[in-house]
Amino acid sequence: MNETSQPAPHPRAGLRRLVSGFSQSVVLRVLRLGINVVITGLLARHLGSAGFGALAASLALVSLLYTLAELGMGRVLVRELLRAGADQAALMGSSFYTRLTTGVSLFAALAAYALVFEPAHASLLLVYGLALLTHAVTDVLAWFEAERQMPAAAWCQFGGFMLSVVAIVAGIVWHAPLWFFAFTFIIECGATAGALFARYHQLGGSCRSWRWKKALSFRLLRESWYEIATQLTLLMLLRLDAVMVQAMRGEAEAGYYSAAVRISEVAYFIPMMLAGFMLPPLMQRKQSEAPDYRDRVADYFGVSLAITLPIALGIVFTSEWLVRWLFGSGFLPAAPMLSVHAWALIPFALGIARTQYLTLEGRLWANIPAVLAALIINIALNWLWIPDYGGLGAAWATLIAYSVAWVISTPCMAATRDLTGLMLHGLMRLPYLLRDTYARLRHAQPLSPPSHP
Repeated sequence: MNETSQPAPHPRAGLRRLVSGFSQSVVLRVLRLGINVVITGLLARHLGSAGFGALAASLALVSLLYTLAELGMGRVLVRELLRAGADQAALMGSSFYTRLTTGVSLFAALAAYALVFEPAHASLLLVYGLALLTHAVTDVLAWFEAERQMPAAAWCQFGGFMLSVVAIVAGIVWHAPLWFFAFTFIIECGATAGALFARYHQLGGSCRSWRWKKALSFRLLRESWYEIATQLTLLMLLRLDAVMVQAMRGEAEAGYYSAAVRISEVAYFIPMMLAGFMLPPLMQRKQSEAPDYRDRVADYFGVSLAITLPIALGIVFTSEWLVRWLFGSGFLPAAPMLSVHAWALIPFALGIARTQYLTLEGRLWANIPAVLAALIINIALNWLWIPDYGGLGAAWATLIAYSVAWVISTPCMAATRDLTGLMLHGLMRLPYLLRDTYARLRHAQPLSPPSHP
C-alpha cells in the first residue's frame, strides 16, 4: 500500500482506475437502492401507514445504537491501515473486539428498555437489535477500503440485500406478521457479514491473526470520539425531523414526509461511495507530500458538485411521478416535500468531502460544531414551520440546516477556513476536469493535464 518508492503518479493517472472501480460499485449500489425503494413502496402499501410507521420508528431508534456500536472507528481505521508498516492484525483485532463488546452491551440495554418502557414495540426493537451482536463485522469494510477492494465488498453487500428482498416478497405474499419484516433486515446483515468474511479470507486476510491490544484500542477510541459525536448528531439530524412531524402534525403527514425522504436519500450513497474511493489515494498523496495533493482535494469538491447537481435537478423535475409510481396516488402530498428535500443532496455531498479532508488533516473535531449547528438550526426551524407547513417546512429546514453547517459555516471557522479556497478552486477547475474526463473516456488515452484557470 505504500507507494512512496514508486515513480510519482501522473496528475490524472488514478482517474481511470477510480472510474473503473467506482463504476462497478456504483452499478451495484444503484441497482440495490433502486430495488430497495421499489420494495419499500410495496411494503408501505401492504402494511399501511400504521404498520410501516411502526417499522420505521423502531428502526430509527435502534439506528442510534448502531451508530454507537460503530464507535466512530471507520475512517480512523482506514487511515491507520493505510500507514506504512501498519500492524493490520492488531488494528483489526483491537477494533473488532472492542466493538463486539460494545454491541453486546448495547443489546442488553436495548432489551431492558424495550421490555420495560416499550412493551408494545418490544418485538420489533429486539429483532432489529439482533444486528448489534454482529455489527462489529463491518470492520472488515475498512480493510476492503484500504486495499481498494470496495467492488468485492459491494458484491457481498448486494448478495445479502437480495436475500432480504426475497424474504420481504415472500412475507408480503404469505401475509407474514410485522416482526418478520424487521427480521429480513437481520437476514441481510447476517448474510452480508458471512460473505464479507469469506471474501476477506479469499483475498489473503485471516481473522485468526486478529488480536486485541488494550493500548491500541484506547488510542483508537481517543481518536474517534469526535467521530462518534458527529455521527450521532448527524443521525439525529437525519431522523429527528420525521419524529417532530409526527408529533406536531400526526401520522399521515409523517408518512408523506417519510416517503419523500426515502426517495431523496436514495442518492445519498453517491457522495459516501465517492468518499470511499477518494480517501486512499488522497491519503497516499498526503503521506508522500505530493505537490498536487491540494489540487486533488479541490477536484474532489468539484466532482462532488458535478455529480450531485444533475441528480438533484432530476429528482425535482420528476418528483410527482416518482411519488405516484413508488408509493401510489395516496402519497402525492409528498411530491412538494421531495422537490425541496432533493436540494439538500448538494450540501450533504460537500459536507462528506469536507469530512474526508478534515480526516486527512487530523482536524475531524472541527465537524462537531458544524453538525451541532445543523441540528440546532434544524430543530428550531422545524419548531417554527412544521405547525403551519407540515412536512414541507421540515424539508426547507433540512435544506437550510445542511447549507449553513457545511457550506456557509466553512469560512466562518478557523479550522475550516482554508477549505473555502479549495471549494472555490474545485469549482473553477470543474470545466477542465470534466473536459479531461470526457476525453479520457472517449479516447482511452492520457491527455496533458489542463492548465490551472
